[in-house]
Amino acid sequence: MLIESDGEALALGFDERHPTGERTYSMYANTTHDTHRATDTATAETAYFSLRGMHTRACESFLETLATDIDGVRDAAASYSAETVRVTYDPGRVDTDAIADGLSRWGYRASAPSPDATDEDRSALAFDRVRTAFAIIVVAPVYMLYLVFFYPVYLGLYPDAYLDTHAIVVGLYGPVVLFTTITVFGVGFPIFRSAYISLRERQLTLDVLIALSALATYAYSVLSLAFFDKAYLSFDVAMTIIVVATIANYVRAADEQRTVADLAERLDGSQSRATRLADGGTETLPVDDCEAGDTLLVKPGEHVPFDGRVLDGRGAVDESLVTGEARPQRKVPGDGVVGGSIAIDGAFEVRVGDGATSLLDRLRALVWDLQATQTNAARLTSRIARRYVPLVSALAVVTFAGWLLAGATVDTALLTGLSVLVVACPVALALAGPLALGRGLATAADQGVAVLDRTLLERIIDIDIVAFDKTGTLTTGELRVTGVTALGEREELLARAAAVESHSGHPIAAAIDERATAIGDVDEFEHHRYGVSATVEGSRTAVGNPTLFNELGWEIPETVRSRVAKIRTAGELPAVVGWDGAATGVVALADTPREGWTKVVERLAADGRRVVCITGDDPQVAARFEASAIDEVFADVAPEAKEGIVQELGAEGTVAMVGDGTNDAPALAAADVGVAMLAGSDFTATAADALLTSDDLDSFVDCLAIARGTRRRLVENLALALSVPVVGTMLAVAGVVTPVVASALLVVGTLLVVFNSRRSLAGDDS
Repeated sequence: MLIESDGEALALGFDERHPTGERTYSMYANTTHDTHRATDTATAETAYFSLRGMHTRACESFLETLATDIDGVRDAAASYSAETVRVTYDPGRVDTDAIADGLSRWGYRASAPSPDATDEDRSALAFDRVRTAFAIIVVAPVYMLYLVFFYPVYLGLYPDAYLDTHAIVVGLYGPVVLFTTITVFGVGFPIFRSAYISLRERQLTLDVLIALSALATYAYSVLSLAFFDKAYLSFDVAMTIIVVATIANYVRAADEQRTVADLAERLDGSQSRATRLADGGTETLPVDDCEAGDTLLVKPGEHVPFDGRVLDGRGAVDESLVTGEARPQRKVPGDGVVGGSIAIDGAFEVRVGDGATSLLDRLRALVWDLQATQTNAARLTSRIARRYVPLVSALAVVTFAGWLLAGATVDTALLTGLSVLVVACPVALALAGPLALGRGLATAADQGVAVLDRTLLERIIDIDIVAFDKTGTLTTGELRVTGVTALGEREELLARAAAVESHSGHPIAAAIDERATAIGDVDEFEHHRYGVSATVEGSRTAVGNPTLFNELGWEIPETVRSRVAKIRTAGELPAVVGWDGAATGVVALADTPREGWTKVVERLAADGRRVVCITGDDPQVAARFEASAIDEVFADVAPEAKEGIVQELGAEGTVAMVGDGTNDAPALAAADVGVAMLAGSDFTATAADALLTSDDLDSFVDCLAIARGTRRRLVENLALALSVPVVGTMLAVAGVVTPVVASALLVVGTLLVVFNSRRSLAGDDS
């Protein structure tokens, strides 16, 4: 089969989530129309840009304004979580380079997107690392000067006149002011920019209070140096605020990139290579190295590497893992084929066209979902910020006014008000949610769970019903032949079955192929609801469930029926084989139960969750899974009916669906939480919220424990982040806490959150 793209990214119903939470058809600049935004003509194109330098959600509306101010840009949507901007533009008036240049202002850096850790990503993080290291290096000499000269005076060890000599003024104040100015306004530029943008967009974020605290402390110190008696200079405090906030932002960014890079590494390996036809032979190469005009070979059971159109040949493809369509789709010349769909029968030749979207692009796009989703913890932090910022600011003003009215000097009143601002600086609060979630995601990855949706650890705790697919989930999915009954020649029966099944991707094919060698030419292969059929050496041959033979109107001798009944009673799977209108034998196959599945089910049931099993096997074969801990087994379920069952279960409670990927994509998408076995099919991940990468069901139960531990860790972090400022603020209002002590409390509160987040989640799942 020859497949060629016509130059456009063929969506064919692929419903891909983009970073802002809406749905579109492509992650990259292409000619696909944006169906969610009205455009003037059909020539609009959509492009995505990675944006480094976003610090708050206020950056979203600001960047959208920057983008739409560019001539030729019709619309823009930004995502702070994914650090991405989607732009709809007129290619006749502006190109992507000009848009990137227009967005690269105010300290932002726009570049072409990639969900992997690209050179741009690494350089951006490296720049943040250098900036953080620079801040630490610059602040060190200032603290040394404070330790040697200022703090002894403040503590009464030296007289105030110690700081007034000409040598001290020239050699001490100059470097302190210089280094502080560089740190506050150089290193702290992203924080001040974020605060400005937040106020410009009429949003109160934590960066506003951080910037206000640092700026107020710096301004007081400069004024005190110039006009007051230099009794108390808080340059060290201003530097501490900026340096602690900078380090905190770097830790958070590094944590998030580490999580994303780990997921990309787990997902990228298995389907990252393609087979190219060249010079009468084949060569294997990375999918990313494929170019327009290349012809790729796709064998039965493999994924079609790129979107395209059928030019020659006929066959069936399974698009369920991409489009959600459960039934195999027959393809004839002129039909479109989706990158990521599975070739069920026949070997395909795929010609890569201009602008074709690869299945690897779609796999990598999953990483964007991890970055793009806003968690409940993030929304909670935003709500707290909207109240916390004005409350603290007002309290600082009231404290200043109160002390003035009480007869204090302006200098003392300012110091007291500044102490309130500093001790309430919300650096720790900004870290509480991201670090708790990052620890949960990292722990889940270590336990064999790759989380594709940030909100999973928040949602999975509330699951009421767990629905397991049987084959490939509760079982290993690896069938083996346990017996053969033939009315004629046993070897001929197996050889014919192997010939038909050689064009099928079903596990039965692999099991029979191990026992026999296919014979003759195979033509007119066809998939049926209960099996497959083809013409082998001129005779129509069928392999499948007895129901298939009833539907075809073929005879099933009593001997075969009796054997089928015995196979089912033994809990095994019967595959009837026949040709020329009659069944001539039956092959018994067994599917090995996955080790430890009963304990997993029992653990879920012990937590008060209802557990069900969904299978396409008939009730007799499925009966062995009616364990005491499984409430119900749905047997003889057609692939397309699994979704309906999940929806029905959803009316009774919150549902988690666990499947291996064989016709499970619609059911996974229909569930409140979809979990896929990565070993079963990597591309069920397009519909899943998480992947079990360890091929072990225990990791699913572990994920529930990790989610509970993450929630507990979040609560602990919020308590630590708020308790230190609350207690410190009360003391600061009373005049007990000076700016220096306040900055120390700021550091302590931040370190407590960081260290608490780094602790193991073991023991936090109760």
